[in-house]
Amino acid sequence: MTKTRIQYIKEAAKKLVDSKLQRLNAAKTQEIFQGVMQTVGLESLEEVYLFVAQFDLTCRDRTSNMDDLSSYFECSSLDMLEFIPALKSLERKGLLVRRYKRESNIFKQQFVVSDAVMADIIDNRPVTIGKVDVGNVQTDKYEFCKSIAEKADDDEVVTDDLVLFTEKLEQSCAQLPLVKKIRKDVPGILDRILFYDMCRDNFENDSERNSDIATTMKDIFSNIGQRILTKKAIMEKEHILIKLGLVEIVDDDEITLTDEGKEYFYAEDILAFCKPMKCDDIYAFIEKVYVYFHSDNYNSSNDDCMNKLIKTISKLENANKHIPEVKRINNLIPNECERVLFYSVGQSMIENDPISLSFEIQKLYPVRKRKQVLNDFMNNKHSLQKTDLVEIEKTSSLFGESTTILLTDKGKEALLGEDAALYIDNVSDKQLLACDKIAEKKLFFSGELKEQLSLLSNSLSEEHYKALCTRLEENRLPKGIAVLLYGEPGTGKTESVMQIARATGRAIMHVDISATKTCWFGESEKLIKKVFTDYRRLCEKSKICPILLFNEADAVFSKRKDAGSSSVAQTENAIQNIILEEMEKLDGILIATTNLADNLDRAFERRFLFKIRFDKPTIEAKTSIWMNKLPDLSAEDAHTLASNYDFSGGQIDNITRKALMQEIIKGDKPTLNNLVTICCEENISRNSHRKIGYLG
Repeated sequence: MTKTRIQYIKEAAKKLVDSKLQRLNAAKTQEIFQGVMQTVGLESLEEVYLFVAQFDLTCRDRTSNMDDLSSYFECSSLDMLEFIPALKSLERKGLLVRRYKRESNIFKQQFVVSDAVMADIIDNRPVTIGKVDVGNVQTDKYEFCKSIAEKADDDEVVTDDLVLFTEKLEQSCAQLPLVKKIRKDVPGILDRILFYDMCRDNFENDSERNSDIATTMKDIFSNIGQRILTKKAIMEKEHILIKLGLVEIVDDDEITLTDEGKEYFYAEDILAFCKPMKCDDIYAFIEKVYVYFHSDNYNSSNDDCMNKLIKTISKLENANKHIPEVKRINNLIPNECERVLFYSVGQSMIENDPISLSFEIQKLYPVRKRKQVLNDFMNNKHSLQKTDLVEIEKTSSLFGESTTILLTDKGKEALLGEDAALYIDNVSDKQLLACDKIAEKKLFFSGELKEQLSLLSNSLSEEHYKALCTRLEENRLPKGIAVLLYGEPGTGKTESVMQIARATGRAIMHVDISATKTCWFGESEKLIKKVFTDYRRLCEKSKICPILLFNEADAVFSKRKDAGSSSVAQTENAIQNIILEEMEKLDGILIATTNLADNLDRAFERRFLFKIRFDKPTIEAKTSIWMNKLPDLSAEDAHTLASNYDFSGGQIDNITRKALMQEIIKGDKPTLNNLVTICCEENISRNSHRKIGYLG
């Protein structure tokens, strides 16, 4: 009669208990062990010895470790060392179940025979070796990854259990495209488990899609040494998932799926879990770039992040080729990092939140590149400045000096096309005087002054001006033409500018100097900077270059003050520095007038190509002015007035206006006596005699 499984086990237990693992080679004894091996499905005598002992102890309702087994056999713990592979094999096959699974010391790990195996043996049924419960197998990749990740999360599941579970689940779900791909690309089962776990973190966590390295290592690896080795491979970028570009380090303590990793896992479902790259317009595109660039995921000190940024921006741009502005910017700015900076500055403009130059450089570039990039910007040598797409602006405040980076008008137009007009401050009608709005007026000057003004006017005629600019450029000289008209008030300086503009067909952009001075720190500098920005834009849009007029320029061109004297002095000095810089790179026509040439700072003198002095008119010139203003006046009377009164042309204008007022009121032409009376009233009395008040 054939013995049952339980009978073989009982007989084997009698031979093994207290045997010291000796005298087990007898034929009858070997026959019993072979019976256990065949009926239970074991592979070696070592497995038979351990299984029988564990079965016997389990029947006594006891868990057992290696020390318990050495006592069972009455041998030393050292004798049990050679049985460790057999113990692991029994566990892997599911014949033994470990209790307290987080115990790492092999001699302290507690085992029992599984309930299913006990039932099979007692009922004399075939024992299913390697049976692993994978539950209801799903053909869904999300449930697949979730099942493995939840198994890893279970504190009672050790690495060997997790590996066995995953192998069986992969076999059951071998038809899944994800499983087919990753088994081919990633040979190591533990590496695949890591990827599955990270995928679960990505699709289940709406807010935070990263995986904590320490937690993930602890979930997957029971052995501390394995955790350390795997983390080391990740941090040194030697891990296969990083080499394949599926996983990346976010911070020192987090890892996440790369864009490639997301595409690898999600496949056709990518849009459901990742924000689509395609944008409706340039505004959405800029915002997407800005959000990604300024996210915590981007760390410029990490070269991999830099490379990822470039790849991401390229992908984003390729996905939005339908946006004309994106194509235009790609042509204008070949460098990817510079495009990112340009987009970022554009977003700050749209949000009306200027950004710091140093902050953007620190955010974008690794440490080794920051100094050079910053120097390029400060010296106006950066390619974005050379192409006139961005500009920097220095401002002072209570907190010190800061430098912001802004889009130029050209940059705004490149970025936003027709919408750029929404962000460009046009020159107001108050500031701009068209040449056809200037009334013709005859001016009378001495021979030398007349010749100088004639030379200036001829130089500014369009034909001569273009030729002059070309010649200056060929000789590597500044193309800008700066003119200073100085002299006493009322001598015709401003009117000369008007008539030159009229004669040469040039509009005049008039600078309201009083409007450039405010009580707010840094605001005056911004306003004066804006003057030149507006002028450059006006030049670009005008067929004929306009004139930038600083009337009564001594208010801003005066001698610089001691910087430590007051905040006002600091502001005025800062304004002057801006003007000096702008005059150095002037590409246009600047004319300044002043009544106080002695107050002019010497730093400005060399920057004026023409310096024309206006003195009070000669008697002959004044005679001509009198006769021009009052045609009914005889030459003799005009000469008399010119000889007796040292008036400027402006003062003669005043007298003429008053004479015309009297003519309208009284109905009579003004006589010489009338004019003499008005002339006497023109100058304010400087008599020191006090009519009222207290005597000193």
